[in-house]
Amino acid sequence: MKMKRIFLGLALCLTAFLLSAGAMPQFLSIQDGETPLVLVLKSEGPITPVLIEYLERGVQMAENRGAEAIIFELDTPGGSVDIMNKIVQVIRGSSVPVVVYVYPQNAMAGSAGTVITLAGHLAAMAPETTIGAASPVGSEGEDIGETMEAKVKEILKASVRGLTKNRSEEASRLAEETIENARAVTVDEALEVGLVDIKAASVQDLVDQLDGREVILNEETITLSTRNAQVVEVGKTLIEELLLLLVNPNLVFLLL
Repeated sequence: MKMKRIFLGLALCLTAFLLSAGAMPQFLSIQDGETPLVLVLKSEGPITPVLIEYLERGVQMAENRGAEAIIFELDTPGGSVDIMNKIVQVIRGSSVPVVVYVYPQNAMAGSAGTVITLAGHLAAMAPETTIGAASPVGSEGEDIGETMEAKVKEILKASVRGLTKNRSEEASRLAEETIENARAVTVDEALEVGLVDIKAASVQDLVDQLDGREVILNEETITLSTRNAQVVEVGKTLIEELLLLLVNPNLVFLLL
């Protein structure tokens, strides 16, 4: 109990400090003019509720500033279905095309990350990355029971069928296999069947490949114009960084 009070006191002190400091987001200046703008958001590690707020803020910035596209860098082993669904809703509800980019090299879009990647208006992966193994499990990695597993699998497979409706039949089947059989594939395997759209070695490489590419946004086809685009990273606010720290399971274990 004493250690728990210390932990809570530390959290409250840090929160008060950040609030008094304003907790302004880390965001680089943007020049006015005709230059296309591409915003970059980054997420590494298990998906958490903090990611929802961060992504919503990034989408709002992109919409307000007339950005050409959002690149959402993703490297995750997965997370809860509820959080995943909310992230998918934010991505699909954006009026600015969102490109989910599994990055950096050797990153993964595992479990819930698979569905989030497919939710992008375009999906990209860096070399030596992987995607898949999206079968549902419990919060501790345990089996969730035959009946519940069947229900969740059917819901997830219906979701990916919707997200891959404009892709090849082979891509749609592969997406369902990542859920039904926990199948995982490399970037080259995913690209070969059209599960993802682009293989890019870096953000700049991705931006270059996006130029002239068609995207389906709200049932309309638009053409991206990213030639000589200004690429700006949207950092997390201090509050978001604090919340990420407080939900880090390793830190919580050490403190409690």
